[in-house]
Amino acid sequence: MKSLISKIGSIVIALLVLVSTMSFTIDAHYCGNILVDKAILSKAQTCEMHQHMPSEKESSCCDNEVETIEGQDILQFSKAEFDLDIPLEFTVFSLIYFCDLDVFEKQIDEFQFYNPPQYSLDLQLLNQVFLI
Repeated sequence: MKSLISKIGSIVIALLVLVSTMSFTIDAHYCGNILVDKAILSKAQTCEMHQHMPSEKESSCCDNEVETIEGQDILQFSKAEFDLDIPLEFTVFSLIYFCDLDVFEKQIDEFQFYNPPQYSLDLQLLNQVFLI
């Protein structure tokens, strides 16, 4: 479940970077003061009156507006640095206080079944006889 959420989050962030770097054009067609059509990434459709009028009168009645939305050209990668001024004593206290002490008990229980090697006397040390 955690890996699925991580993958979905990565895809969303990648799409966000992709959309922020793209450029868009918005084309709008006005007939007088009335907005007739607005289109994204394509040309706006003209009104019927614009299609039937002669070419010299088109400029006085109808108007086309093109708005370009520029994306980012340069992405700035920065590393987030956090400076938390937490004293060392508070950190150690919180680790000791909130730490699960069962972990330490489990480690001690593992040594119950350990058989130490048998103790044997070293005769050379007892008699202090050494070969020189």
